[in-house]
Amino acid sequence: MNNRLNREKIKELMDSRCMGNYNRFSRELGVDPAHLYRFLNTGIGGGKKIILSLMKYCEKNNLDYKKYIDL
Repeated sequence: MNNRLNREKIKELMDSRCMGNYNRFSRELGVDPAHLYRFLNTGIGGGKKIILSLMKYCEKNNLDYKKYIDL
């Protein structure tokens, strides 16, 4: 599977929904803040935990998760 998460769009989502607050956004996603920070700033750690939590968050908030995945 060569799908990649679009870090820029996820950062924009965090900025618009959580005012850029990593702790708040990570709580809403259900992931560790350090894991989220590392992924968004370096690209390391964007595995299935981030993907599944983002999909669940989008579903809960009536957002299209495909907008955040480059197919």
